[in-house]
Amino acid sequence: METLNADNHTAKHLAAALFFLLLWTAAQQISTAPLLRAIARIPETMDSGDLLTAAAFVVMLNGIRAIALYLGWFLAGNGLAGLHSSLSFLSWLTPVAAIPLTYFLPPVLGEGIQLHFGIPAVLSVTSVLVLRHLTRHISDWVYKSIALALFVFSFQWLDIIPSLTDYGAGWGELSTSVKTAAGILGREALLNWSGSSVFAGLFLSGVLTTELMVTYSARLADMALLRDRENKMARLREQSIASRSLVEMQQLVHDLKRPLTTILGLGDVIVSGRGGGNTAKYGTVICEAARTMEEMVSEILHEDFRRPVLLGDLVEYVFTQISPFSWRETVSLEADRPVLMETVEVNVVRFSRALVNLLDNAHKANAQSGGGKITLSAELDERSVIISVADEGPGFPPDWKSGSGWNSTGLGLQYVTMVVCNHGGTFRTENLPGGGARTELTLGRAGKGKDEH
Repeated sequence: METLNADNHTAKHLAAALFFLLLWTAAQQISTAPLLRAIARIPETMDSGDLLTAAAFVVMLNGIRAIALYLGWFLAGNGLAGLHSSLSFLSWLTPVAAIPLTYFLPPVLGEGIQLHFGIPAVLSVTSVLVLRHLTRHISDWVYKSIALALFVFSFQWLDIIPSLTDYGAGWGELSTSVKTAAGILGREALLNWSGSSVFAGLFLSGVLTTELMVTYSARLADMALLRDRENKMARLREQSIASRSLVEMQQLVHDLKRPLTTILGLGDVIVSGRGGGNTAKYGTVICEAARTMEEMVSEILHEDFRRPVLLGDLVEYVFTQISPFSWRETVSLEADRPVLMETVEVNVVRFSRALVNLLDNAHKANAQSGGGKITLSAELDERSVIISVADEGPGFPPDWKSGSGWNSTGLGLQYVTMVVCNHGGTFRTENLPGGGARTELTLGRAGKGKDEH
C-alpha cells in the first residue's frame, strides 16, 4: 500500500511538472509587440500612471513565465527523486541545473524575446533550494508551490528597479524598455520606490507562507507522534489486560481445583466402599468443599458478594496465589496474632487479587532500583483494619494514576482502587522518607474476631 501511494505521489509530481513546463512554453509564444509599442508611446504622453501600468504588465508577463518555469523544474525534481531512493539528490539538482540551462537555450524564443539569467533568476533558484530544505518534511506540493510562486514573483519586481540595473537586474528587453521610458520621463525614483515596495510585500508574504507551512508541518508531526504514542499505549494496555486476565484465570482455576480435588478424592473413597465408618465425615468435607467452590464462583460473578473471613486466612490465601512466582521469598508478613484473628467481610477472590496486584507492583518497583524486600503488614485501630504493602523501589511518580512509572500501564493500581472503593474502604499511596513506597488499604472491622485458644 505504501509503495502504491509513493508511486501515485511521484506520478502526480511528474504530471504537474509537465503541465507547468508546457505552460511556460506556451507563455513564450505570447506576443510582446503590443506591450513594446505601448511602452514606446509613454514618453509622448508623459503619464506616470502609464509607466506604472506598463511596468506591472511587464512584471506580470515575466512572472507568469518564471513561475511556470521554476514550478515545472521544481516538481520535476521531486518526481524524479521519487522514482528510486538512490535518486533523492535529483530533487535539488534538477532545478539547479535545468533552470539556468533553460535560460541559455538558443537566444531567440517565440518572437525574439531574449532571456537573461540575472540577479532575480539567481535569487529564484536560491529560493527553490531554501524552500525545498525548509519544507522537506511537507508532502503537499500545492502549499510549497504557492510559497515558491510568491518568491519568484517578488524577484521579478527587481527587474524594473533602475538602481539595480548595474547589479545584473532587468537586462531583458521588456525590463530595459520600461526603465528607458522612466529615464526619459525622469521617473526612475518612482520605479525604484514602487518596485521595492511591491517586492518587499510579496517577499514577506512568501516568508510568512513558508513559516506557516513549516509550523503547520511541525504540529502535524507532533500530532502524529502523539497519536502513535497513544496507539502504542492502547496496545500496551490491551496486552496488559490480556496478560493479567490470563494469570488471574490460571490462579482461579488453581483455586477451584483444590476443593474439586477434595470432592473427587473423597467421593471415590465413598463409592469404592472404603469409607467405612467415616462416610458421614467424608460427606461433610465434600459438602464444605462444594460450598467453598460455590462461594468462589459467586465472588467471581458478583463483585458485591461478601463473606466473613479471618484476616489470617485471607493473607494465607494471598500467599498461596503468589507462591508460583520467583519473588515470593522476598515478601514477608508483619502482623500480630490478634490482628490475624480479626474478621473482615470481603469478596475474597477480588480483594485477594487486589493485594496480589500491590505485591506485584512492589516487585516491579524493587526491580527498578535493586530493592530486595517487600513487606505485607496488617494492624488495627478502633474501627478499621489497615493492610499495607511497602517496597524498596524508586517511589511513586507524581502522575502515577496514568502509569506506575515502572514500565506499567497503571491498570493494577486502578483495579485496587476500584475494589477497595466497592468494599467501602480507602486506598492511599505514599513515598517513604528513606526510599521506597507504601500502599495502604483500610477496611471497616466486621467483628471482634475469634478468641485465641
